[in-house]
Amino acid sequence: MTTRVLGRPSRLAQLSEGIPRPFWALLLGTFITKAGAFIMPLLFIYLTQVRKLDLPIAGAITALYGLGSLVGTLIGGGMADRFGRRFTMLLSLLVGAGFLLVLGVSRELWAIALAVFFTSMTSDAYRPASQALVADIVPTQHRMKAFGMQYWAINFGFAIAAVVGGYMARRNFGALFIADAATTLVLAFIVWKAIPESKPAPKENDKPTQGTVFTPFADRTYAPFLLLNFLVALLVFQHLSALPDDMKTKGLTTEEFGWAMATNGVLIVLLQPFALKWAERFPHARILAMAAALTGIGFGLTTFANSLPLYALSVAVWTLGEIFFAPVNAALVAAMSPTELRGRYQGAFHLTWSLASMVAPLMSSSLLPVIGHRTLWFSCLGIGLAVALAHLTWSARALPKQVAATE
Repeated sequence: MTTRVLGRPSRLAQLSEGIPRPFWALLLGTFITKAGAFIMPLLFIYLTQVRKLDLPIAGAITALYGLGSLVGTLIGGGMADRFGRRFTMLLSLLVGAGFLLVLGVSRELWAIALAVFFTSMTSDAYRPASQALVADIVPTQHRMKAFGMQYWAINFGFAIAAVVGGYMARRNFGALFIADAATTLVLAFIVWKAIPESKPAPKENDKPTQGTVFTPFADRTYAPFLLLNFLVALLVFQHLSALPDDMKTKGLTTEEFGWAMATNGVLIVLLQPFALKWAERFPHARILAMAAALTGIGFGLTTFANSLPLYALSVAVWTLGEIFFAPVNAALVAAMSPTELRGRYQGAFHLTWSLASMVAPLMSSSLLPVIGHRTLWFSCLGIGLAVALAHLTWSARALPKQVAATE
C-alpha cells in the first residue's frame, strides 16, 4: 500500500514510482563501485608523487586514460547495440578489474602507459551500455528521475572515495588498486545475478539497423550538442590535472586535495534531489546555460584560492553547475537517441567526456609552464560563459524544450 502524507504519496513512494527492480540493483552496484573508485581521481598524483614522473610525462600518460576511454565508449556503445547491454557490461567490468591490478604492479614507463590505456578502454565500455539499459527499462516520464538517482549514487560514492583515497594515498597506494578492482567485481556480480538483458527486440518486418558508431556525429542537431558538452567537460577535467598541481604549488597536501574534492560529492548528495525538482520547471536550454556559467565561474575562482576553504568554495561553485547539467544531459541524450541506436548515441555522448579527459591533462601540462595557473583559470571562465551564451541561443531553438520528467 502506498504511504501517503496529507493525501499525497510520500517522498519514498514518489521516488520509487515507475522505477523497475533491476534499476535498484544497478543503483546499489553503482554506488559500491564508485565508493571504491580510487585510481582515476588520484592517477595524476600517483604518477607524479609515487612514480616520480615529470609533469609533461604524467600529463601525457593521464591523457592516455582519456584516449582509452574514448576508444572504450565507442566500442561499448556499438557492442551494446549489437550484442546486448548485459553482455557488454559484464565483459567491461571483468576485464577492467584485471587491468586495474596490472596497473598497480606496473613499474616500467611503457608498462604503466599501456596499463593506463587498457584499464580505461575496458572499464569505460561499461558506461554507454549501462545508460542505454536505463533508457530501455525506465519509462520515458521517469527517466530524468532515474538518471538523477544514478548520478546521486555515483557522486555519493565519489565523496567517500575522495576522502578514503586521499587518506590512503599517503600510506599505501597499492591497497587502493586492489580495493578499486574488488568493488568493480562486486558490480559485475550484481549485473550477473540481478540485471536482465534489456536490448529491445527487433519488431516484425523491421529492416536491419542502419548506422555505425559514427552516425551520431552526422546528426545535425546532436553533433553541436556534443560539442558544447565537450567544452564543459574540458573545464570539469581540470580537477584531475591543473587543480592538484595548483594546490601543490600553493603548499597544500594530497589529503587536502581529497577533502576539497569531497566537497563535490557531498554537495551533490545534499542538493541534487532538490535541484532536479527545481530544474524541471524550466526549459532545458536555460538550465544548461546556467550550468555552463557556474562551471566557468567556479574554475575561474580557483585563481584566488590559497587555502583549503577557498578551494572548497571554488569546487562548490562548479559543482552547482554539474548538479544541473548531468541529469538534464542524460535525459536529453535518451530522448534524442533512436531506439535502435541508443548504445551508439550514448557512446558518442560519453566520448565527449573521454575526449575531454584526454585533452585536459595534455592542455594543462603543456600550457601551465607557459601561461601559468591564473591565465588558465580565467580561460576556463571565458569558455564557460561562451557555452552558456550558445545554450541560450542555439540550444533554445534546436534542442527539445523539456523531456518528460517525474510526476
